[in-house]
Amino acid sequence: MEAFSNLISRAEEVGFIRGFKVKGRRGEGVSISHLLFADDTLLFCEDNRDQLVYWKWVVTCFEVVSGLKINLQKSEIIPVGEVEEVDRAAAVFGCKVGNLPTTYLGLPLGAPHNSCRVWDGVEERFKRKLATWKKQYLSKGGRLTLIKTTLSNLPIYFMSLFVIPRRVRLRLEKIQREFLWGDLEERRKIHLVRWAVICKDKRHGGLGLRHLEEFNHALLGKWLWRFPIEIESFWRRVIVGKFGEVEGGWTTREVRESYGTGLWKDIRKGWEKFLLRTSIRIGNGSRTRFWWDLWVGDAKLKDLFPSLFRLATHNSAIVADLWGRQGGGAGGWEVHFRRPFQDWELEEVNRFLGHISAEKVQEGEDFLVWKIERKGMFKVRSYYRSLKEDNSPLFPAKEV
Repeated sequence: MEAFSNLISRAEEVGFIRGFKVKGRRGEGVSISHLLFADDTLLFCEDNRDQLVYWKWVVTCFEVVSGLKINLQKSEIIPVGEVEEVDRAAAVFGCKVGNLPTTYLGLPLGAPHNSCRVWDGVEERFKRKLATWKKQYLSKGGRLTLIKTTLSNLPIYFMSLFVIPRRVRLRLEKIQREFLWGDLEERRKIHLVRWAVICKDKRHGGLGLRHLEEFNHALLGKWLWRFPIEIESFWRRVIVGKFGEVEGGWTTREVRESYGTGLWKDIRKGWEKFLLRTSIRIGNGSRTRFWWDLWVGDAKLKDLFPSLFRLATHNSAIVADLWGRQGGGAGGWEVHFRRPFQDWELEEVNRFLGHISAEKVQEGEDFLVWKIERKGMFKVRSYYRSLKEDNSPLFPAKEV
């Protein structure tokens, strides 16, 4: 498929074909002509017969060069918006006409991402796995095991990309509760323990079932972690073209405008919680804002030293700008302020200098560290546990 991608890119460069452009508020964006995953392919084309003919030639050239045959019987032309003579366009390719919403790689395409209907298939499979007849022949331990395996297989694929709607979450939790306690259609049994307690970790007296809302946030955190790391990835360039990015490229701008609707807008809402569990490891200091980013200690310098922040000459400077090279290859901090300090301010200045003295600018890029993991790498499990962490006493399971 790499050869097919190169063939398409070459045809796009010389102007034979055009895809569509993902535009942001400033009019800039990224052009997309095709998406490939294994043998599943999406081709994007204008509503123009000449464009369709060129696309047909590209496909034909690929078949001749590779010796592979594209199955047009399984292919569809899907109009987006108002498309004139779509049947005639389909005849050029010799395939059928489809419509939105549809599915691609098992995920809904063209459907509102926050619609409950997107989750209908997940809910139906959930019900089949936890069918009524099964709970009649299983002990509570067997039911608990089946719930865990069902939850770990079915909705995770969706929850890794979509924010689960509250109504869907409550319905899925209801299915799990009724299966665990052995409810029948004609007779509802007493639920002896609250669901919130059951979803606690075993160390806190629960049964270790996953709470769907927190687990959903933890899965989406993977995208927030990948965003500042995968700088050259195509998906990141598309999102940056749409929403822009903050200085340093750690995340996108906060999306508040009406044009910023979409999956990323919902994922981006979890950034503040996510940020509390990260810190920036300083390299050359070129991506990190001195006062505004979390790079030394457990709080931003502007919050720890607000009076010094107001006096700073450059309170939006990056770390590299405030690191001065000295003789012998060493260096030191050169933070400038608008006026000399008064006697009563010297104590805070000393605390400030002592706070940053251990940090040094060095070779390499600045990078993100996951503070709640020993190796500093993000894990969904640790994020989920930190979201569920409470002050409940540990349950002495080993002593029972």
